[in-house]
Amino acid sequence: MMQKLTRILAIFGFAILLTIPIWSQTVASTQIASGSIISVERIKDFDTAELKTSIPSFFEHFKAPEPKQSVRKYIVHFASLDFNGSPVTIKAQVYIPLLTEAAELPVYVFASGTTGIGDANAPSLEKPQERRWGWYEQNMLAYATLGHIVIFPDYTGFNDPTIPQRYFSKYAEGYMMLDAIRAVTAFFPRDGLLAKPSKAVFTAGYSQGGHAAMAAADLRPSYAPETALAGVITYGSTNDVEALIREGPAYAPLIFYNYMSMYGRDEIRPEDYLQDKWLPTFEQDASTMGVDIFQAYYGFDYKKLYRPEFAASIYSGKLAQDYPQLARRLAENHTGLSGHGIPALVIQGADDFIVTNSSQEKFVLALRAAGSTVRYLVFNGVSHRYTRMAGFDDSLSWMADRTKALLSGQP
Repeated sequence: MMQKLTRILAIFGFAILLTIPIWSQTVASTQIASGSIISVERIKDFDTAELKTSIPSFFEHFKAPEPKQSVRKYIVHFASLDFNGSPVTIKAQVYIPLLTEAAELPVYVFASGTTGIGDANAPSLEKPQERRWGWYEQNMLAYATLGHIVIFPDYTGFNDPTIPQRYFSKYAEGYMMLDAIRAVTAFFPRDGLLAKPSKAVFTAGYSQGGHAAMAAADLRPSYAPETALAGVITYGSTNDVEALIREGPAYAPLIFYNYMSMYGRDEIRPEDYLQDKWLPTFEQDASTMGVDIFQAYYGFDYKKLYRPEFAASIYSGKLAQDYPQLARRLAENHTGLSGHGIPALVIQGADDFIVTNSSQEKFVLALRAAGSTVRYLVFNGVSHRYTRMAGFDDSLSWMADRTKALLSGQP
């Protein structure tokens, strides 16, 4: 559908401006501004009875909230930019509470954890009864039924067979999240909906999504200064990509594959990092496997995955010396520490081995030093997978407090 739209636009001489940022520029008939809505499809309404049945699937053994409002779901496509400034189209799921009286509601812009980097692994395609990646729709419905406008974009590169998902790309993720804010603002008014977005806008994300949520805070001053951003929420967030390669080796092949695609094989050479046995099918495996498959396939034992010389370098702190090009790309895609000053809620599971407590504590200290007020919550007995469920109630109360502060004129 979107490829067909692109061809139609090309036939009639339409083009998309590549300048960064482009939102502030005058939108002529030959330009599509970042954040502009390309298409909207109304999907379905969820009544509270259905929500009461489905939402507990996400929470599992944690207490699920009682639904308060019915929710309408839309699929929206909007314009954004890739990491290099080239135009892309983003697919997003939008969830709107169906109110009986007009009201401004906080906006929750959420990015998923890792699902894979091939098109078949787009979060919007999840069928959790068949393959569980995160029960993401039920997660989003839980926020929407309690009075939040929710937009949940697929990452840049999904739904586009010409490029992989831009896995741990600070710029692609940050542009996507900020353009999602623009798109959800442009979405209203529509269909007689009584809800409309307030200035209490929050970026949030689980695991990789925390990287994206913080990227939006980093890039907002230069890319989208007109967008509101009241806070950032992360659940088991990975912000330091080099730390992830050390602590979660199973994710490294996907990072290597995407960075090779982004920066070229002259800079990123998987054969320098991975043992020979992984190389014959590396591109096929890394570009297609979902998270439920590649975690078991690659495993978390770095001695079985990495070349001995690469492992010795990364675990001795010599990556910048021994592999300077890779180290430079990993460092430039670190998110959160630009000095953006946006308040943050950082949620961590004490039993998380993918993003360790020591790495998260180091990030929180650096985030505070960079000027952000941070509430840091560590949940005992909680693994990486359950950080969203464990932190759900705290995320609601923190957003409510931030919203009240904004209404009272506090920073």
